[in-house]
Amino acid sequence: MSKRQRDITEYYLQTLSQQIAKRFPYLADYACNVFADKIALIDFLLEFFDDPEVRDALLVIRKRLKLQGEALWFMQAGELTNLGLKLGSTIRESKWNPQL
Repeated sequence: MSKRQRDITEYYLQTLSQQIAKRFPYLADYACNVFADKIALIDFLLEFFDDPEVRDALLVIRKRLKLQGEALWFMQAGELTNLGLKLGSTIRESKWNPQL
């Protein structure tokens, strides 16, 4: 696969995931999280409880799992991912032009 084909494929996958995130915004909470299955279970359980105390307790647990799950995921991610996360981006994004 040529570099151009690889670039196009990576661009397509990026935009595909962005479109999915727009359509299903709740999925962002599951991304890069080792506890995604547990968070999804809590989201499911929240539909069945009307008691404010139970809901509040579930939401506190959900928040904790989200934070800890993301931290654990990034601990397991590669060095470049962690370095990029730590430093942030200084690159300006531009629109992709397929005619180049």
